[in-house]
Amino acid sequence: MQSLNATANWERFYPNSVVGARVLVFDEVDSTMDVARDIAHGGARHGTVVRAEVQHMGRGRFSRRWESAPGDSLLTSVVLRVPPIDAGAPLSVAGSLAVHDVVEEILGVPCGIKWPNDVQVTGKKIAGILVESQIATDSTGFAILGIGLNVNLNPGSVEDIAETATSLAAVRGAPVELDYVEEMLFRKLEATLGDLADSSGKVINRWRTHLTTLGQQIAVRTRNGVVEGEAVGVDQQGALLLRSAGGETHRLLDGDVSLRD
Repeated sequence: MQSLNATANWERFYPNSVVGARVLVFDEVDSTMDVARDIAHGGARHGTVVRAEVQHMGRGRFSRRWESAPGDSLLTSVVLRVPPIDAGAPLSVAGSLAVHDVVEEILGVPCGIKWPNDVQVTGKKIAGILVESQIATDSTGFAILGIGLNVNLNPGSVEDIAETATSLAAVRGAPVELDYVEEMLFRKLEATLGDLADSSGKVINRWRTHLTTLGQQIAVRTRNGVVEGEAVGVDQQGALLLRSAGGETHRLLDGDVSLRD
């Protein structure tokens, strides 16, 4: 198992790109997020990517484990040097939209985004996004955008997700080359990150059209408890607007959504 300060097994470069200009590839790590944070503290440039074939302690929202085995998933974390206003929810929006575009292009079928950032095909999760940031007033601040995309995973082989997850290969009916998905993801991600600077809200507005949560009666588990009501919209920061039965509108930045009976 690689330690946090271990040297990558090999490196890859996309010289015409910012995202992926340098990719550090590990056979195995505890978490790509932890390695990316470590190299960010060490001065890694904007757009540097950590990729692992296997991670043993991968995590999603609320510290959930992300299961992976060799060849199953594209596991990446991107170091981003961004202004404080761009950290958090907007990065999550850009990441989920980029993954959405990759999945639709490869599979040729519509897919949706379950708020806040779970990309789904036929109602099953195919990818998740995680953003962690360290805000500073100088150039030392950074955010880490983690993306886990199920590529060749057989969901039936993992009991906990057998009924709720899918993969590119499971939908396509054939294996998909991980490096091909990686190159496409970096290209799409660079485009959506660039569009965040558009004052018209281009990314948020396009992301909103793919949300499957809006108009639904839902329950949202947050770190402070469960909130129930109708998902009536999202604002320009990607926060969910939830109207409770009593008419109160809650603004939620993160949480786990489930449909109410």
